[in-house]
Amino acid sequence: MGFWINVGARDEHTNQHGLSHFVEHMVFKGTNTRNAYEIAKALDAIGGQANAMTTQEYSCFYARFYHTHLDKITDILCDMLLSSSFKVSDIDRERQVIFQEIRMFEDDPEDYINYLLGKAYWGEHPVSRSILGTRENIESFNANMIRSYYKERYSPQNIVIALAGKVNHDAIVHRLERVLGGMTRTKYYPISKKKPQAGAQKIIKYRDLEQVHICLGGKGCDIESPERYALTLLNIILGGNMSSLLFQEVREKYGLAYHVFSSLTMYTDSGMQSIYMAVEPSKVNDALKVVYETLDCLIEKQLSQTIIREAKEYTKAIMQLAQESVNNQMVRLGQSELMYNRYVSVEEIIENIDKITPADIQELAKNVLNIDQMAMAFLGPVEEIDTES
Repeated sequence: MGFWINVGARDEHTNQHGLSHFVEHMVFKGTNTRNAYEIAKALDAIGGQANAMTTQEYSCFYARFYHTHLDKITDILCDMLLSSSFKVSDIDRERQVIFQEIRMFEDDPEDYINYLLGKAYWGEHPVSRSILGTRENIESFNANMIRSYYKERYSPQNIVIALAGKVNHDAIVHRLERVLGGMTRTKYYPISKKKPQAGAQKIIKYRDLEQVHICLGGKGCDIESPERYALTLLNIILGGNMSSLLFQEVREKYGLAYHVFSSLTMYTDSGMQSIYMAVEPSKVNDALKVVYETLDCLIEKQLSQTIIREAKEYTKAIMQLAQESVNNQMVRLGQSELMYNRYVSVEEIIENIDKITPADIQELAKNVLNIDQMAMAFLGPVEEIDTES
């Protein structure tokens, strides 16, 4: 069961940067009827597992539990939604927890290099922000700011509730209407969302590490782009599994990296395809050369029907296997309704995946894999890197 809120890091004004994530923390810290320990105890007593997340475009808090405890979980989550207390003492304590979370994020090279890549690709646009916020902002947040933000953003028109598993639809809808029907719509004036403009900047940040962590970011697409199906397949072929070109070339053939892969980021109005690898400092240029050659190969040479077919089967199998998880089903329901205003089924995606041809992939590769248009980020014991291809 998940409560999905249509607000994320990109919806914050500069002085609010970090508030969405802070509120996500605070809904677990006590209500008018339960303190944080009592919330945790009530969940643990029935084997419920609760968590939350904040992204650039939405927030969510959710629980996984045995179906016989649906009424209890509904009571707890609705209490958190309706009656979070935001006590000053709890806010001050959680502020310190978030400071530790920021330190943990900055200490994780793979997380931090992806943040740097976002800055290199999207500049100072809100989508490039860390959802955690800045230390200065976190220090400045007070109870009034948090309560006001929560009241404004956690409004009925911004909320989707998704459930998956052994549940009676009509019964839970009736119960939720009874519990939440009195929620008042607040006047919410979303900030103007400017479409991110991609760039090709290079960021190098020195850090005393054993490896240089490298990220390259190129043109992607938004969540509703017709290109998203071909781009999904291109990403799998490029660096999405063990037989992918980057894995086979960078790791298996040349032994330059243990960890190398490509991935996709898609937002409502923009996207990015990225490549990540970590190599020893003396091998940076060798690794980049292999990546450049791999990208050029995809641009210049049309892939065989066999490679495309295998990428399709891999993609379809991953999606179908994911549906064996009740939690993944809930996530698909919530994200679909929030981002598309309708349910996007696995079957619909598979149908579109099957339509992609080798020519589609090559045409897309020519458009998105041009190294001269890619942003780059480097984190490690280097101060300058020659990235010319």
